[in-house]
Amino acid sequence: MRSSYLLIGLVALACILVQACALGQTPELDQNNVDQMNKQILSEKKTDANSYRGQPWATSSLNDSNKIESISAVPVTSVLGQSSDYLGQADSFLKEATNNGFYLLSVAQFLNKSSTDKNWAIVDVRPAQLYLGGHIPEALNIPLENLISQMGMIPAGQKVAVYCAIDTNAAFAVQTLRVYGGRDAFVLSGGIVTWQAAGMPVVT
Repeated sequence: MRSSYLLIGLVALACILVQACALGQTPELDQNNVDQMNKQILSEKKTDANSYRGQPWATSSLNDSNKIESISAVPVTSVLGQSSDYLGQADSFLKEATNNGFYLLSVAQFLNKSSTDKNWAIVDVRPAQLYLGGHIPEALNIPLENLISQMGMIPAGQKVAVYCAIDTNAAFAVQTLRVYGGRDAFVLSGGIVTWQAAGMPVVT
């Protein structure tokens, strides 16, 4: 209601000013009339009991955070119905990643380890067309999106060196193999590009 009277008053004042300007005269406003008009507009203001204006946000009923109860930790066994064993393994993987160099192996490290321990499998998680274009000798091709369903192709008990065109994809595969397959897997850092840069052969 107040805004309606204020708008009417402003329009009236604007009309007086426009008319005075058109006539080239400066209007002489009687201060008593102005005060009376303001008093009339302000007297129409009614206090709204439901108004939240001026209330501190912390105590306002509009603040939904006041309605949220304290958040407690979700039990490990209840998340998505997953086995707590898998979640425990994922937790260990993440906590131990830094201490284990994020499970990265350089080509030189891999060659050194595999020369003394032949119990290694190499897995290429690139798409089949890239694998056919050139891959590390004896590498198995299991595209990343098929890793879960084809994990059985990797001989049991062997350590696994995983490579891809992008190390991040290889890291996803390593995490999957370690958490869900219980495999001792590592990222062969740099993939086939680094392999070739080290003077190692590829096959098609």
